[in-house]
Order: sequence, then C-alpha cells, then structure tokens
Amino acid sequence: MTKSKKLIKEEVRLLTHGIPTTRYPRKLEDWYARELGKLVTRWRAIATTYLDQLVKEHVRGGAAFLADNKKDRHSQDMPPVHNWVDDMNQAMKMIDDAILASQTEQDFTKLATRLVNGIDNFSYLNVKMQTKIANIDPISSNQAISDYIKAKIAENAGRIKRLRSEYVDKLQSEIYNSITKGGGISDLTKAITKTGEVTNKHAALIANDQTGTIISQLDSYRSKAAGAQKYIWQSMEDERVRPAHAELDQTEQSYDDPDGGDDGQLPGEPIRCRCVAVPIF
Repeated sequence: MTKSKKLIKEEVRLLTHGIPTTRYPRKLEDWYARELGKLVTRWRAIATTYLDQLVKEHVRGGAAFLADNKKDRHSQDMPPVHNWVDDMNQAMKMIDDAILASQTEQDFTKLATRLVNGIDNFSYLNVKMQTKIANIDPISSNQAISDYIKAKIAENAGRIKRLRSEYVDKLQSEIYNSITKGGGISDLTKAITKTGEVTNKHAALIANDQTGTIISQLDSYRSKAAGAQKYIWQSMEDERVRPAHAELDQTEQSYDDPDGGDDGQLPGEPIRCRCVAVPIF
C-alpha cells in the first residue's frame, strides 16, 4: 500500500471539482443476497420434506442401530434386522437429487444476468453524472464491457451452482455425523438448520463480494476511458471501516498503480469493502 497524504474535504472538493460522489449499489447487493437466500430456503424445505418422509422412520439413534445390527450379526442364521445404512444412503441420494433438480443452470444464469446487467446500468448512470463537468458522455457499452459482462455472468452462475453443491455436501456430512453420534430426529432437524445458516452467510458474502468487485471494475474502466487517471479513496467513515481503509480514506490514488490502494486493489474489490473511488477528471 503506497503511503499517500490524507486530504481535507476542501482539498478533495477542489481536486474533484465537486462532482457527485461515487455511489454503491447497495439495493442490488441486498436484492442478490435475498435471491440467493430464497434458493437456500428452497433447498432447506426439500431437505426437511425428505427428512420427514424417508429418514425419520429409520432414525432412533445411530449408536442404538449400530448396537442392534452388531447383536443381530452374532447369529449365523439371522441377517441384520434392518440395514439402516443402505436406507440412509438411498434417502440421502434422493435428497441430493431433489435439491440438484430444483433449479436449472439456466435459472442461475438468469439470476446472474439480472445482477450484472443491473450493476452495469448503475455504473453507467453514476459515471455519466460525474463526467458532466467535462462535457463527456462515458462509454455505455463496447466490446470490452460486453466481454466483461458475459464473463461475470458465467462466473456468478457458476458460483451459485457451487453454492448448491456445497450445501448438498455439507448437509449430507452433517446428517451422517448426527446419526453416527446417536442423534435423533430433532438432531437431524438442527443439522438442516445449521447447514442453511452457514450457506446463507456464504450467500451474503458472495453478494457483497461480487457487487463490490463488478461496480468497482466497471466504474474504473469508464472513468479511465473518460480521462481520469487518479481517484480519491472514499470510505464510509464509520466504525465498520477496517483500519487499513480508514488510513486510505481521503487519499489520492492512481488507477493503475500496482502498489496503490489496498495492495493494488481498487475500492470495493477487497472482501466486504464498502469503499468507493471518486474519479479526478
């Protein structure tokens, strides 16, 4: 991180000619987090339904089942009373298949497209508002922006797909872990709840990370194309700002400085960063 002089507000105003501050698409981030949360809720509902229909009757404590089957196997003439492992494997496969079939890849692409296109439009209007002082109309779209948007749509569709796969894998691990520890149906319900909570947190992190990264990169591209070479790092200036970004707040930075900003990252690119870059034209 390059050391830069912290400017006072009047110095910032003069450097930026008092242009409107760069805005962050908070509503888009919140919307994306809610949509991802809805997916998790649907997966959880499927798991709960199958738990009641297929798993509940086989669970009366994993440790007890192990003891029963071990006792039964002492008899040469009598097979195990109940092969609960095979039943559980079959039930888990049905749960997995149902969750994986709940949405198509096209559904994920559609959701990702709405996010990325929304941020792209937000970025264009924001930079357009700022470049009025130079009588410049920023780039609405070109091949570079189009390619970037396509790549981010594909990336986010893939992230959602991985989120679902991770949910399925974690759910299966939690359920088997509960059973082998002797847990009953209430413990399995807790396992489903725990898996959903963990996945929801991951979904919120994805929404924050992708919104911040996309808006940062589109804003910087359009601002540089409009003639800006430098920007002012602007934090939210509240108690949630990390120390390194509080130090960067109100400093002049170069867009293409590999040592500038947060180790070369622009405002909004680091995980959970809410900072923005105010371009200097």
